[in-house]
Amino acid sequence: MSNETNPATPPPAGDYVLTNFRYLSAYNELVSRMSQRQQTLALFIAIFTGLVTALIATREIFKTDHSSIVWVMVGFPMASIMLTLLNYKYETLISLVREYLADLERVKDADGHYPSFNCDHKLIMRSNRARYFHDLSCAALIAGCNTAAIGVYISICGKVVTPYPSVIGMIAVVGFGCVVAHLFLRRVYYTPKG
Repeated sequence: MSNETNPATPPPAGDYVLTNFRYLSAYNELVSRMSQRQQTLALFIAIFTGLVTALIATREIFKTDHSSIVWVMVGFPMASIMLTLLNYKYETLISLVREYLADLERVKDADGHYPSFNCDHKLIMRSNRARYFHDLSCAALIAGCNTAAIGVYISICGKVVTPYPSVIGMIAVVGFGCVVAHLFLRRVYYTPKG
């Protein structure tokens, strides 16, 4: 007889311990990914603050070297792209873990006998609606920070030379693209089967 188990065959009646360990591990992973997603906001704000500080610090250098400020300005769209990609990554991982948790909650039809968050369509929809406010907050933060960056750039340049339209356009286009991407992040949200 083979010791291999058929994946389609449910575990024996007393094998809830294995399911519980897997559930706890997956749930810890879920909490970790949610925390990391929140921390990306702090990272974005720290990068934005550092870039604005660098802009203000380099305004004297800018009077003699007009291209120096452009290199600082490149950081704003890069920070926006980074926040967007990290949020997409974390949201995708959260959805995968929640799907796995739902599968574990269905073992031996437990979701029919006990409350099951990840299998309850109404609860998940309400949860996703609440999670969407995180995406809206990120979109508003990106829009506000990039607008402020353009304002600081025009303010500093206006005293010395005409601002480069390509720099303003680059920041505006990338910022707008990242805002739109955040508004569509809900497409990767987890939804229960059935």
